[in-house]
Amino acid sequence: MDYTSIHIYGHLLSDDILHEIETDSSMQGNREQDFNLDVSLTAKIDNAWSSLRNDWKLFAERNTLRDPYGTKSVRRLMERFFSSLDYQLDYQPTQLEVSERKFDIPYICPELGQMPVIIVGDKTGDVELDTLDKCTLDQRVKGERRQKSPHATMLDYLNSTEHIYGIVTNGQVLRLIRNTGQLVKLTYIEFDMRRMVEEDHYAEFCLLFRLMHTSRFSHGGDDACIMEQWFNRSIESGNRIRAGLSDAVQKTMEKLGRAVVCGEGEGNEAFRLAVINGEANAQTLNKELIHFIYRILFLFIIEDRNLVYHIGEPDKDADYDRKVRCQDIYKRFYAVSRLRGLSELPHLRNERYHDLWEGLMDSFRLFEDEAFGAPLCIKPLGGILFHKDTLHYLRRCQISNRQLLEAFFSLNEFKDEKQNRVKINYSSLDVEEFGSVYEGILEMRAVITQGTSLTNWDFTFGAGLDRKSSSSYYTRPDLVQNLIRTTLEPVIKERIAQCQTTEEKVRSLLSMKVCDAASGSGHIVLAMARTLAWYICTLRTGEDNPASQDYRETLREVIQKCIYAVDYNPDAVELCKVVLWIEGYCAGKPLSFLDHHVRCGNSVIGVTNLDTLLNGVPKEAFSAENKETKKKIIDLNKEALKDVALVQDGKSTGYAMTLFSGDIAIQSIDSEQVGLAGKVKEISALPEESLLQELTKQSKWEELMQSPRVECLRRACDIYTYSFFKQFRGEDFISDIDEETNTFVPFNLPYTRTVYNALQEIKYLDYTAEEMEGLQVLPDSFKHEVNKVAHANRFFHWCVEFPEVFADDGGFDVMCGNPPWDKLQMEDGKWFVGKDNSIVSAANQATRDKLIAQLETSNPNLFNEYCVARESIASQSRYVKYSGRFNLTNRGKIELSSLFAEICLDFSKKAWGLVIPTSIAFGDSTKHFFEKLVTENRLMSLYDFENREKLFDIDSRYKFCLLTAGQQQIKPREVSGGFYLTRLDHLLDPNRIYKLETADFTKLNPNTKTCPVFRTSKDAVLTKKLYGKAPILVNEETGENPWDVRLATLFNMATASNLFKTRKQLENLGATQIAANYIYEQQVYVPLYEGKMFWLYNHHFGEFPDDTPTHKHPDSIPKTDIAILKDTNSSLSPWYWINRDFVKEKMIKTDSKGNVLWEWTHNFYIAFRDVTNATNERTCIASLMPSAVGAGHKAPLVFTSRGLIPSSSLLALLSSLVFDYIARQKVGGSSMGFFIMKQIPILTPEQIQSSNYQRDIIERVARLCWFNHDLDGWMEELRKECPKEYDLPDEPVTWDEANRAVWQAELDAIFAHLYGLNTEDLRYILDPEDVCGKGCINETFRVLKDREIRELGEYRTKRLVLEAWNKFGFDN
Repeated sequence: MDYTSIHIYGHLLSDDILHEIETDSSMQGNREQDFNLDVSLTAKIDNAWSSLRNDWKLFAERNTLRDPYGTKSVRRLMERFFSSLDYQLDYQPTQLEVSERKFDIPYICPELGQMPVIIVGDKTGDVELDTLDKCTLDQRVKGERRQKSPHATMLDYLNSTEHIYGIVTNGQVLRLIRNTGQLVKLTYIEFDMRRMVEEDHYAEFCLLFRLMHTSRFSHGGDDACIMEQWFNRSIESGNRIRAGLSDAVQKTMEKLGRAVVCGEGEGNEAFRLAVINGEANAQTLNKELIHFIYRILFLFIIEDRNLVYHIGEPDKDADYDRKVRCQDIYKRFYAVSRLRGLSELPHLRNERYHDLWEGLMDSFRLFEDEAFGAPLCIKPLGGILFHKDTLHYLRRCQISNRQLLEAFFSLNEFKDEKQNRVKINYSSLDVEEFGSVYEGILEMRAVITQGTSLTNWDFTFGAGLDRKSSSSYYTRPDLVQNLIRTTLEPVIKERIAQCQTTEEKVRSLLSMKVCDAASGSGHIVLAMARTLAWYICTLRTGEDNPASQDYRETLREVIQKCIYAVDYNPDAVELCKVVLWIEGYCAGKPLSFLDHHVRCGNSVIGVTNLDTLLNGVPKEAFSAENKETKKKIIDLNKEALKDVALVQDGKSTGYAMTLFSGDIAIQSIDSEQVGLAGKVKEISALPEESLLQELTKQSKWEELMQSPRVECLRRACDIYTYSFFKQFRGEDFISDIDEETNTFVPFNLPYTRTVYNALQEIKYLDYTAEEMEGLQVLPDSFKHEVNKVAHANRFFHWCVEFPEVFADDGGFDVMCGNPPWDKLQMEDGKWFVGKDNSIVSAANQATRDKLIAQLETSNPNLFNEYCVARESIASQSRYVKYSGRFNLTNRGKIELSSLFAEICLDFSKKAWGLVIPTSIAFGDSTKHFFEKLVTENRLMSLYDFENREKLFDIDSRYKFCLLTAGQQQIKPREVSGGFYLTRLDHLLDPNRIYKLETADFTKLNPNTKTCPVFRTSKDAVLTKKLYGKAPILVNEETGENPWDVRLATLFNMATASNLFKTRKQLENLGATQIAANYIYEQQVYVPLYEGKMFWLYNHHFGEFPDDTPTHKHPDSIPKTDIAILKDTNSSLSPWYWINRDFVKEKMIKTDSKGNVLWEWTHNFYIAFRDVTNATNERTCIASLMPSAVGAGHKAPLVFTSRGLIPSSSLLALLSSLVFDYIARQKVGGSSMGFFIMKQIPILTPEQIQSSNYQRDIIERVARLCWFNHDLDGWMEELRKECPKEYDLPDEPVTWDEANRAVWQAELDAIFAHLYGLNTEDLRYILDPEDVCGKGCINETFRVLKDREIRELGEYRTKRLVLEAWNKFGFDN
């Protein structure tokens, strides 16, 4: 929207939200009651406006001699102005200190959480600067102690504190700045106070009032302030723009594609003929349409931002007049964006003419052909984007004015979900939002329908991959900036601090290498480039906010020298280049050569260290059609490895048939990589100021990459990797000895020998023809086969593609990214999207498998394609597991995101950061990876987010984190962490963000070194206190096991399901039910317990129905009726029964000789629920159950050999609130795994026994557990072990809810005391609002509290526990 005195930078508020604030008084936050005024809003605004106008007259007439900087007069003006907006400014006579740093913040607003305000004079004291009307908010004013400009000072202060908003003003201009961590593309609203008052823009002042009134920044509880709510709504608005742009691109491409295949021109006919002849297809046209769209978007943006020409000052630019004339001609006749305007004029949509298309091709030629563009002072841009052959078919086609304008109209506007027309503003469109174009392209699968006449031809888009199945998610800029703030910026500052002169600092920063290994559309690498460019430009210019042209030139240089990116999708790679070209565009200069730094490939699959080749192919790499064939290739590889060992040992041949003759032996190939790196560095240093220079640079790089030496090196890497992919067959094997000559004949097979053969050919390049006679080389057919497989699977060998980075044990300085979040496994449902929807929508996997099997006859081509894809996934899994690249993340179900984390760990010299699923921090399959981060003091920060606020367009329950790490160091790091965050401003909340040292991770999780889960900083402090009171249950590092426990599961519900019988199955067999068991042919079938069947001290918590309408196992079951619980002879009703003999077999372990190693002879188990959550009513749910039953794997068991009294005490401890509180800090997912249980601090039997509370514990446990005769055996054992003075019941205790609540509360109080809690600690665990105030973010047992208040009218547990606490005298 167009305002005279209001300007918004960095999209703090979107146009539609700003318009809504201006016009809709019913908008949330914009209603009269939202301003908390004691007069009407209109009257308040009028009073403020009148006051400002009167004050401005005095301000304009001030005496500047007495106030040369204007500081006093500006302060008087703005203090009164802020007062009219209900601010209470508190003047600060001294600088504010934060972490030993001082900031010149003259005012704070106590009622707004100490919100900072800077008021400075409007004069600099420099006559020349004041004459140029430079804003003092961006100047380092002479004579002041401030080392930075007021704007930069405020930004630095916001970045160093938890504040989100700050205000800076010099009276003439007022800025509201938001802390987003960005240095470039700063986020703020600027109000031109002078123009607003002097030009009488009352309406804009009304908008200022609505935006800046003090009520906009106050908030209570966990709610964001109104301004932050509006900011988040603007983000959502941006999401709509991105979705609209994606749809616009698809519609435009579809319309143009249809125009091509249905057009009557010669070029159209030539394309159709190429399709018929098989020379072109739908993908050919789709590729050209993608490049067409990229060109259009590129030109839209540089035109709308007025960047086509760089026109200097009239007195300094010799070609000023000529450039102005050319610019006018370009805008009137050649500008691509003018077609957007023409598209809104229906009368121009003529089918007969096609002059607009021809004119568009001429516009393209201006940037392709130097001779054609020279008359208009336009130089060719080059690159694939503006290569003359990029639009090979399109440019020859004929497209009517109607077709073209309809296509362009789609790029002009779209309709939102309310069917409102929304214009796409390309001048303010962030290039990061081009990610939506990438997502749109992934969703499209081009289809050409051939016809017998023009009207029967068609071009459409079928369903491709959706965004979720492609793992492609737009990453919000504020998420990216938080990664960069904790990774890249500290490295930059460290480099600057190590240098003396400005020149050295700039040179040091330009030598940095930063990378995104899954770059997508280039959003994150662009953010890194911007940050580097900003620091370099401020160093060169000495300005906090450098001029746009200076910055763009620096950014272009940074993109050329520092930025590296890799992505699997070639369209994403192309778009990444476009994004970088747009941001680094400088008029008159060609597009930067990026092919050597922005590459297409599979970052996970390929060789990273050439020395890997010398170790040979591991035997685990091979896969074959049968065991015999597999043995053949393994044996061949084994013999080759023996020869490798001889070569590496420098020994003579040793065998009659050896890998090399002595003079060929290669023991190290580092020199090859170093030599290649040197050549790449030479090419990278070549200038790119003209198209000829850019083309020369491109030619030299291509020549190098295609040189025989590099080809040999790459082929050796390809063969090594191909070893993991080839499915060996019997016919692949032929004799390896030529019987006539008795010489070795190389196999056409990928294994160690052919890897070395490929390396050997590097040596052959230096041989003469005579020397080559009789030497063995790889057959051309095998080379072609290897190349084909490598290309199809996009093998990416980092050490070959980026030799200048990896030579001499190098790496990238910093890596950041948002890698794919998929698992490395074949997901049939996703794969068949757009290919066979019946398979996608199959009811279950079994049905899906049947449908897939039927494809072998119904659609053999699709079936073969599926088999190839499935085998590729299997091959990739083998590579990940056995290549040696991923030793920390290759376990269990492999997460792609975890593999990228290990890539960052291996390739980053200084720091790295990822947006990644939170499971990386506490998952069992990644515990070795996280342990390395902790033990080597690498971990810097981990911020976990729940997606409830839809930060990503995926399931709201998804959890992801910002993970950053640095280089290994001896000194423990201070780690910043936060869990259960839902908004980006939560990162600035000191209650949510806690600090731990890496050594604390070892204390809290000594076995796995994984991350503890703390909701608030208070939880972190309290949990550390609890860990100081008791050892963990099982310490795998030291072997300590105070309870002598054994954790185990009995029957896996999936793999052992053949052993289970349902009630219906048993009755059909003729089995007889006796109590809870069934008897059939003298075999006893006992109930199979599942986790949902028990609760705390209640092994009859829930029971299954006799059957269901579908005869299927229900996901949930009802609670057992109270009347049944009161029946001491009632029996449990499970869904499954199992033969008691199978249960007995599980109760004894023997060695191979039959010696008993372990045996459970007691009449009970302690079980706990595996399926749980840290936000459920209770997290650790444990119970006794009779040992005469079975248990599924989701009801794991705890066996202890310490006796009945300790066992009962252990059950009580596991069921206590304090233990549950600790468990909530440990469970990050939905499972209470053994590795979690083992690492929870548990009081030792000796601590309980010596506490004088053991009797109280046992007496209450007995009354809680023994309510049914099925635990008579347990009670009998307990009675025998207890002293006679213990008051134990003689009969099962009839279920009484009130009594049970009291007994359980008393146990909770006892264990809270034994863990060393004080009254405030206990009150906090029971109800954080008691300690932290109503509406606090802290959460412990909120679900329990809410349920009891809803059902009982009070929080009964809290009352009873505190009463017991006082009863035992623990409150002293």
